[in-house]
Amino acid sequence: MRITWLFFFTLLFGSPAAAGDRLLWIDADPACAMGRTDDVDDCWAIISALRSTNVRVVGISTIFGNADVEHTTATAHTLLQSIRQHEPDHDLPPISQGASRRFRKQMEIPPAVRSLADALVDQRLTILALGPMTNVAILLRDFPDLVSRIDSIVAVAGQRPGQLFRVGNASVLHFHDLNVRKDPDAFDLVLRTGVPLHLIPFEVAQQVIVTKTDLRTLEDQGSLDAWIASRSAPWLKFWEEVLGAQGFHPFDALAVAYLLHPDQFTCQTILAKLVRRHGLLVVRDTLEVSSSFESQEVVRYCSEVAMAIRGSPITLLAPESIVSDNSNK
Repeated sequence: MRITWLFFFTLLFGSPAAAGDRLLWIDADPACAMGRTDDVDDCWAIISALRSTNVRVVGISTIFGNADVEHTTATAHTLLQSIRQHEPDHDLPPISQGASRRFRKQMEIPPAVRSLADALVDQRLTILALGPMTNVAILLRDFPDLVSRIDSIVAVAGQRPGQLFRVGNASVLHFHDLNVRKDPDAFDLVLRTGVPLHLIPFEVAQQVIVTKTDLRTLEDQGSLDAWIASRSAPWLKFWEEVLGAQGFHPFDALAVAYLLHPDQFTCQTILAKLVRRHGLLVVRDTLEVSSSFESQEVVRYCSEVAMAIRGSPITLLAPESIVSDNSNK
């Protein structure tokens, strides 16, 4: 019976790009300032999505995560100002500010959630969730009649049981699934609504590394590429000097690449659940996938990305240049 259900959900999920050009809503926590620990992934992803001719971004909502929501909102405006300056032909979407705290504590409806609800009334949307799932969870809680208007959600999250997110040669240090950790209740609600959920986890992101050589290439290309390279340099230095890594993983940009080029990824439809681990010294909730779970919820989980992207990470910023390559080895 489980195999039958998984087959059914494989048909349900299908390919996120199978319907052709898509209307996209981006929910993000950008922090690509010049600070050493300012994560640049969201900004890579937003640039990639806006450059694509296969999707139209109808709105951007901000969320706490990499920084507080006031900071992520200001960063989103700075990013779009730079895009307008360097590539003025883009049709830039409106930005609205989202939740400032976890789902359980955010009782009022943020402006971003109302904007997303209004957009869904007008058209069906795919949601690209690059940070905590708080805004989306509030939408599903307070506007349940709009659930059917969401084609799918592509989220940067998920892991296998017992998996650790290790980077570089800092053997003691490891990352957490930060988007889930910041608001596990939001992910739990979204998972249980049955909206098709596609996960781009650390497992696949660690296969792509942006190095100094990549940033120098972007600098040489000038314009917006040089701008994002300058914003990425401190983040790369942090990965090199603190984590002992050769470069950083562009997590969020890979979510856009999956949305636009699903043929570049190896994915499976698999059972999923939010695992709660609360003890005296440990409080850790994880979104995990396993074919052995006794669970009713399923997701589309991606585990490998093709050499076309692994070998040239900066193609993530030029999505139309990614060519079909089904080799994942």
